[in-house]
Amino acid sequence: MGFIEEFKRGYTGDDEAKTFSVADKPVRCPHCGGEEFDRGSALLNTTGATLFGLDWANRSAHTLICTGCSRIEWFLDKPERR
Repeated sequence: MGFIEEFKRGYTGDDEAKTFSVADKPVRCPHCGGEEFDRGSALLNTTGATLFGLDWANRSAHTLICTGCSRIEWFLDKPERR
């Protein structure tokens, strides 16, 4: 499988667009300036875990997908809804 297919498999999102903050700062899209995002998560695969078939044991990242331009922002800490 290619990168896109793997990314789609690892992505889970919810349907509501919201505004978020990280480290007490509002999140804005650096591309279009949008303030509404869909929340999701993605698996952070590592070579070692993949080699032994342990992809499920890898950490996940929190993602925010801009509803205006679809840019994806990645965070290790969970973004808070504002």
